[in-house]
Amino acid sequence: MFEWVFDYVDREEFTKYMRLLIIVSCYILFRKYYTKYASSKLIKRQLEQDKKEKEEKPARDSAERQALHDKLAAEAETIGWGKKTRKNVKVQQSILEEHAAELRERHQTAYDAAEDNDIEDLLED
Repeated sequence: MFEWVFDYVDREEFTKYMRLLIIVSCYILFRKYYTKYASSKLIKRQLEQDKKEKEEKPARDSAERQALHDKLAAEAETIGWGKKTRKNVKVQQSILEEHAAELRERHQTAYDAAEDNDIEDLLED
């Protein structure tokens, strides 16, 4: 089939370059399919992980709240007078700390988004 080429190039050298050409072509061809396959597998795995985390989150949050409540109840019971008031104050304090943390996080994400908008025209794709 390639007999006419052997007049210009050595047979071994031609086969070596032909093998290299086939290998590189196969790599280029299959790389696209493999990246598509790998990305779809990654997306499926991430969705399964997100679903599992979403199912476990309410139980984990309730366990954390219960542990906090038990801790506050134990602290309130250590001293005799004003147990109920101390317990109520501790509960209110923990709720305020949670809301402050959420507000701080929300403010920080809003600040980051605003910061990106300021320099958006300078960013390149």
